[in-house]
Amino acid sequence: MNDVLRIEMIRDDLESEEKKQLELKDGADVKQLLDKQGIERQEVLVSRNGTILTDNHEIKDGDEIRIMDVIAGG
Repeated sequence: MNDVLRIEMIRDDLESEEKKQLELKDGADVKQLLDKQGIERQEVLVSRNGTILTDNHEIKDGDEIRIMDVIAGG
């Protein structure tokens, strides 16, 4: 088991995409990723391979994680 996960994070803010290579502690989950990036959970959807993830989904080495801003209005 590795001590570090290496992932690619894609941040999609509806106008552009930013790709980053990140390192996380082994066993990290979605909540820890968002906290590390300073992203508010209620403002985004997080997916892996087209599947929406919840806060407690574990991130695996080599994952491509997409973080998409959500639109809300009234």
